Amino acid sequence: MTSRTWRCIQGDNHDKHRLHGHAGEIACAAIRDRLLPGEWPAGTRLLEADLTAMTGVSRTSVRDALRRLSNEGFLDCVANAGCRVKAFTARDVEAAFDLRVELEGYAVRRAASRIGTPAIAALPALCDRMEEIPADRVGKPRRCDHLTPLNHSFQAIIVEAAKNPRLAPHLADVTSAPVVLRTCRSCTTDKITRSMCHPRERIQAMQAGNDDGAGAVMRSQIHAGYRAALRDAGLFGTVAEDWQD
Repeated sequence: MTSRTWRCIQGDNHDKHRLHGHAGEIACAAIRDRLLPGEWPAGTRLLEADLTAMTGVSRTSVRDALRRLSNEGFLDCVANAGCRVKAFTARDVEAAFDLRVELEGYAVRRAASRIGTPAIAALPALCDRMEEIPADRVGKPRRCDHLTPLNHSFQAIIVEAAKNPRLAPHLADVTSAPVVLRTCRSCTTDKITRSMCHPRERIQAMQAGNDDGAGAVMRSQIHAGYRAALRDAGLFGTVAEDWQD
């Protein structure tokens, strides 16, 4: 075998690996888009044949997607038994949002006394763009997908201003939890519109250097999301009972 032939084979294998990886990402995104709004009830078994037909990729790519979604916490997968949509208990919801209260509250409190003028000046423009989205997207699917990047940019400015390099990765783990992501996807236009006051209130508190006030606004926003998550999961009022198990 010539070196040229070997390079061609290596190139073919690289292309196949790249294409397979891309197909796996396509499948993962398509399945996640069904999981986030709760289109499949908890406990639903996801069959590879059905998912292959739905996504238009190979069964191997579907398996890769299922493994990834299992690692992300969306699915419960058992060898030789397949994958089922994970059920979230009231305890799961409470644990996720408790961490959000602590980490995001900590971030905004630190940022209030450390944020610079250019950073805080960038926040109102992001609020303007976020406030335009609910009205523009009424009745349209996935409106939260347009809001989320702007919210992430807003949060990134605050996290950077907090000046704690360990904060960002821990916060990313918490806010990417399935139970948190599903809350955003299930929000109605009215819920989103009502929540738009919170970023403005945080900005006002940070402009005043009021770290406690900024933290209180953040806690209020997260608690509202917590209650919404419980309602959406049909778990509202069950937290005390769940913790007694």
